[in-house]
Amino acid sequence: MSEVPAPIHLEMGYTTDEFASVLPLAMRDWRVTGRSPGWTVIDGDGEMLAEITIAPRPERALGALRLPVLQVQIRFHTTLVAKAAELQRRFERGFQRGGG
Repeated sequence: MSEVPAPIHLEMGYTTDEFASVLPLAMRDWRVTGRSPGWTVIDGDGEMLAEITIAPRPERALGALRLPVLQVQIRFHTTLVAKAAELQRRFERGFQRGGG
């Protein structure tokens, strides 16, 4: 029997509202249900792939600049490594910000 991949823990520079608006777009044709602080990602076959939870953290200050910080946890439910990898790929690509 396959094991569920280990959870992913991230710190991200998003507000709660920004995160909530980007997540469904990042997952593309997969269904995202729930609302802050937790969502479920379900693939096209109806399989629950993961739960994603967030927790606001104190903002970071760089001089006068203030940056939001969210603690993000992705907890997988699928044992299919390919689906977990695809979810991670979609998440990373969807939340990637431009820059040089």
